[in-house]
Amino acid sequence: MIASAWPSIAWSGAWARAQGEAYAKASVARLEAREIYDATGAVRPLLDPAAYAHPRYTEVGAALYVEYGLLPALTLLCSLPLKEAVQDAEGRVGTAEIHGETFGFSDLHLGARVPLHRGRWAASVEPDVKIPLRGAPEAGASDPALGTGLADLGAGLAVGAGIPRVRGYAQGSAGYRIRGGRTAEEAYWDLEVGLEPARPLRVRFRYDAVDSRGARTGSGAGAPAPSAGEQDFHRVAPTLAVGLGGNNELSVTWRRVVGGRSTIRSSEWGCSAWRSTSRIASEWSASSTRNASSSRRCRAGC
Repeated sequence: MIASAWPSIAWSGAWARAQGEAYAKASVARLEAREIYDATGAVRPLLDPAAYAHPRYTEVGAALYVEYGLLPALTLLCSLPLKEAVQDAEGRVGTAEIHGETFGFSDLHLGARVPLHRGRWAASVEPDVKIPLRGAPEAGASDPALGTGLADLGAGLAVGAGIPRVRGYAQGSAGYRIRGGRTAEEAYWDLEVGLEPARPLRVRFRYDAVDSRGARTGSGAGAPAPSAGEQDFHRVAPTLAVGLGGNNELSVTWRRVVGGRSTIRSSEWGCSAWRSTSRIASEWSASSTRNASSSRRCRAGC
């Protein structure tokens, strides 16, 4: 019997779903920032300290992400976040305080994953479209933007492989996004590794980055909201997860922006739970397990 050491192991990017297989992840998160990386990459207070005291930007939200294997060579993707964004600061003498608050659905993301290679390693291409669910933010408004109010188009290439010796995997992707209106286009990339040191404990580490191709501007008064575009950032995200039996998992993730330009220096804590209808291993698990079993280097799923 061939079974996965890590059922439905993160399965974004490189691995396509089997026909009829579904994956759903629900998550909640809280993000906070009190500093910003300016246009040169230097760290400074979120707002001008001569005019404002104790500036802060926060986001609290929930999101649902779904994948479905419509065909053997086509996986459909959908993501919908709901969030509340707040920015506030105390005004010093002669300056009014800032308080802005926005609540609602952010942008709807629809995409597809088309496998290019299957076996001991996997590769796929992933086009996607972002559909705004609210209008463009007003210029100079103190309420944080939840998006640009314009549609975006993107496409990426992902490659991944299993690492049976540590019951894990590694994958990476890179892509390009054409943003609507006058918002600058951007390149993006990420790297992710995961392993299962001891059942049911799982650990993952992810690095992702965005490089905006145009002029870097803010998003109205106050802090540049993360979804507003025209920002460079480098972010790390370690995750600790517990398998709940079958194809279920509960995880906690900390995300930190560690560098960038014209973007907030944020920290974020998130919790997510996912479930997959997969009954067997991903293709890399199956082939890797067979090879490892023959050399008696893998005890998982053999």
